Amino acid sequence: MNNLIHLSVGGNFSAGQIILNLLLTFILVMLIAYFYQKTHRGLSYSQNFVATIILMSLITTVAMMVIGNNLAVAFGLLGAFSIIRFRTAVKETKDTGFIFFALVEGMAVGTNNHLIAIISTLVLLAVIWLLHKINFGSMQRNEYLLTFTVNYQENPPDSFAGVFEKHLKNSLLLNINSKNSGHSAEMIYSVNFIDADKSNDLVQELSAISGVGDVHVISSKADIEY
Repeated sequence: MNNLIHLSVGGNFSAGQIILNLLLTFILVMLIAYFYQKTHRGLSYSQNFVATIILMSLITTVAMMVIGNNLAVAFGLLGAFSIIRFRTAVKETKDTGFIFFALVEGMAVGTNNHLIAIISTLVLLAVIWLLHKINFGSMQRNEYLLTFTVNYQENPPDSFAGVFEKHLKNSLLLNINSKNSGHSAEMIYSVNFIDADKSNDLVQELSAISGVGDVHVISSKADIEY
């Protein structure tokens, strides 16, 4: 067993070192993925993306162990990776940051820079959590999308203003889609409820207004892929 653990691979890493590097990478990237889930905002959350972060970090660790100080192998792997085409566009700029975060930590562990990997992960996650908690850079945080249709022939455009004032802290009109030759429209708002538990009351009151229909509330906290 001892001989197996100290078996040298490529003259640089023993089997024990490989297992240690992969295990440490997995622990660190699981922390990264957890913080990504907790700090994510918006509607573009994808479970597949979280799994990709974990896999990319582990793969990067393996790649760095394979490369070592061998320049020829490095160019060979670069050529192999250039064949890969990513068919899913990254929807959030923050997602790109998490991808690079995972890759760099995989590189650090794969090159046996364990202390750098551990300290940098903890510090960067602390920064990410702080920015999330203070809602840094946000002018207004709306956590829901409200969509409904309005028939202008049956109702004036501002007939729902009273319902908004009753249930919403704030609202932001995102889009208006004209329908039925301009006689009706689909309204899309980004909203924040005074009491999120009473969102159904808003749906019911809007639906009760003449000319208003197809009322839907979508939570941006939900795991939605589009």
